[in-house]
Amino acid sequence: MLIDWSKLPTVSGMRAGSARAGICGEKISAVRVETSPEAEFDGKTHWHDNEQLLIMVSGMVRLVIDEKKIEANEGDLVFFPAGSRHAAIGTGPEGCVYYEIFAPARPDQLPGWVGPSVLKYD
Repeated sequence: MLIDWSKLPTVSGMRAGSARAGICGEKISAVRVETSPEAEFDGKTHWHDNEQLLIMVSGMVRLVIDEKKIEANEGDLVFFPAGSRHAAIGTGPEGCVYYEIFAPARPDQLPGWVGPSVLKYD
């Protein structure tokens, strides 16, 4: 099945200046995130029991994963183990676009979800 991201509804991202569109199957979900260079980052980490992959499409995003800071650039793949404390903490001057893949699936990221979020904060 080919996913046409331009036809999916978008919702606000985790911060002002970002937007998300998502899909969800029974065992895996994916989110496309677009973040502007003016996005507001608070550095607050979160965690969840899902494994996560981040696949950079364009631009650069600065991340912290279990207190290690990294920069992910176009074409990079980043793995977040389940339970890792992580956050996006900045972007490059052109902003960024990336995909997040979650297993198990995260229906809490879909528009209209009324259940609880899986995110946990310190």
